[in-house]
Amino acid sequence: MSTPISKTIKKTSEKTGSSRIVIITSHLKINGRLYSEDGKCQECHDDILTLTDATVCRLRDYCTCEGDDCECNDYVCFKYDWLNINVDKIVAYSIVNE
Repeated sequence: MSTPISKTIKKTSEKTGSSRIVIITSHLKINGRLYSEDGKCQECHDDILTLTDATVCRLRDYCTCEGDDCECNDYVCFKYDWLNINVDKIVAYSIVNE
């Protein structure tokens, strides 16, 4: 049985010392901070990843140009203080150094 992606993400975050993350689903780009109380998450579930200070952008609306000077549309994103993500929907992720 493979390790749940939520555990892999949390271990990677601990190793890098950063809680900032970018998550890509098939339709969304999500930036935020991994939630943990006092650096640990005693009651976290393997199927849900909780973020704080999250920004959610629909990929279809986010970047609509193809040129070298392309700038993406941050204004079409939505901000949330607290966001739960179903880990089954995660396609890719990156821990961002602080």
